[in-house]
Amino acid sequence: MMSFGKTILAAMSAAAAMAFVAPSGAAAAYPEKPIRIIVPTGAGGAMDGIARIFERAFEEHKILPQRMVVVNMDGAGGTIGTRAIKDAPPDGYTIGLWHNGLVTSAAMGVTDFDHSAFTIIGSTGFAVMGLAVKADGPIDSFKKMIEMSKAQANSVKVAVNIGLPVHFIPLTVASKAGVEMRMVQVGGGAKRLASVLGGHTDVALFSVQEFLKYEPSGLKPINVFSKERAPLVPDVPTAVEMGVDVQATDSRIWLAPKDVPPDRIAYLVEAFKTAMSKPDVKERLEGFGINSNFIDPVTLTEELDRTRAEVVPLVAKARALPQ
Repeated sequence: MMSFGKTILAAMSAAAAMAFVAPSGAAAAYPEKPIRIIVPTGAGGAMDGIARIFERAFEEHKILPQRMVVVNMDGAGGTIGTRAIKDAPPDGYTIGLWHNGLVTSAAMGVTDFDHSAFTIIGSTGFAVMGLAVKADGPIDSFKKMIEMSKAQANSVKVAVNIGLPVHFIPLTVASKAGVEMRMVQVGGGAKRLASVLGGHTDVALFSVQEFLKYEPSGLKPINVFSKERAPLVPDVPTAVEMGVDVQATDSRIWLAPKDVPPDRIAYLVEAFKTAMSKPDVKERLEGFGINSNFIDPVTLTEELDRTRAEVVPLVAKARALPQ
């Protein structure tokens, strides 16, 4: 018969073992070591900031028994980092964070893989996007941009990063408005900002958080692509209000290599959902202009499939337009 002291010791051991119970009921052996988060951008950007919010939350709230560690892999419009996620061992110890460019880059032929090459973990929210111009430039409104494009095809120059949502959303606007705008390859957000403020291009796509960040530099938002006006910029109209029915957001998509065991994916899903239930995490995400709602893998995959179906018909037109 077990003594009273041994009984207490056994109970304490059991309690300790339960300190890090897998959120999904997955095997307690996972994770046994730190999990890498590959971010396909440099340190300090918006995408990197989102990853570090979760890196911090998992540790501060003791959601995981092991750390998550952010690894930045910048270059080639995100294709270096996303390929590294795709090609990592399917053991659940390498995951990554990206956006809808996963679909648009493939549609454009920039990459030879899209979301179907990964195991989707889910989305931890989305950024509201919109077009912005130089405050003292020739375009002062969304309406003026469309009017100029109708008066003269390709007279409005849009700074883009070919194959990413910042390219395809303006293309969709032009298609829906029945106009042609000139898409100019510029690159990442900082380069697009410099191009617009320098007067080399007229307009570019940014997130609402970037609107606020760059407003002192002379950037002026002219619309947002959400269903309703964004609370952070309530005076900025939606494209729908202006007669162009385009709604587009930039999701924060968590990925893992194909064929990671389902119990480990389920574990990660529950870990992210738990983190997002914390008020401090929600507050930090909103500080980055992110609408923080978790989208499960099935629903998110369906959304990405729809995005692919919408984007593919625009590819031929995108390639034909002057750069």
